[in-house]
Amino acid sequence: MDILRKIEKFVSHFAVRGLMKYIVILTGTVFFLDLPMSGRLTQMLYLDRDLVLSGQIWRLLTFVIVPAGSGFFTIITLIFYYWIGNVLEMVWGTNRFNTYYFLGVAFTVIAGMILGFTTIYYVNLSLFLAYAAFFPENTVYVMFVLPVKMKYLAAFQMLYLLYEIVAVPNIALKVAIVLSILNFLIFFGPEYLRKSRRSVRTSKMRKDLDSYSRQKTASMHKCTICGITEKDDPDMDFRYCSKCEGHFEYCEKHILEHEHRSNVINLSEKKKKIN
Repeated sequence: MDILRKIEKFVSHFAVRGLMKYIVILTGTVFFLDLPMSGRLTQMLYLDRDLVLSGQIWRLLTFVIVPAGSGFFTIITLIFYYWIGNVLEMVWGTNRFNTYYFLGVAFTVIAGMILGFTTIYYVNLSLFLAYAAFFPENTVYVMFVLPVKMKYLAAFQMLYLLYEIVAVPNIALKVAIVLSILNFLIFFGPEYLRKSRRSVRTSKMRKDLDSYSRQKTASMHKCTICGITEKDDPDMDFRYCSKCEGHFEYCEKHILEHEHRSNVINLSEKKKKIN
């Protein structure tokens, strides 16, 4: 996409190598500083539309480093997304990964301004979906016990998102959910459509090849009377009748019980049949 390449070129001017490292460090710092502050630091950083419009514009960025969850779960989440982010940066390169991440942040901000608030949840989800798209067969251990392949977790997440979009009555929330994962749809949607079209063409080619193969392997023997072939009964014998004019082949049952055929047209009999 030309627009995406232009965005990536623009992002390259301020792209940060090892972006997830800095995000995780800042998020972890907020988490530990907020423990003795009873959440007051988080209250100063999360994205709230009314507070942004009142002049607290730093919230448009600082919501990114607001910890998701609490306690031990937050630490596990930070480690998990640090790992995913580093892998994606190695696969894509710094510029493209920064483009993906900052597009996710930008769309999430727009969604938050529509809805009134937002969190880093959907940005992290877009990272997870991107990793699953690249490495669908990789396995993660849910709760450190249950091994599940990434493709199944991603499918579950997508189904849950679809359920949210369909189930919630709030139109603004529907729009916000779609916007929040729009970076994933932009990066992977076209490729998915191309693969789908290739899959349809491949399926059609296979059907055509199967049909051609069946034609090439048509039966060699077929009874003129009943139509049985050697494929219907491999033990069946077929013979040509020496008294029939032409190439008429019969099975064991009908070689002796058939009306002999002639290429000579009997006009009197034909008239009788017509009358």
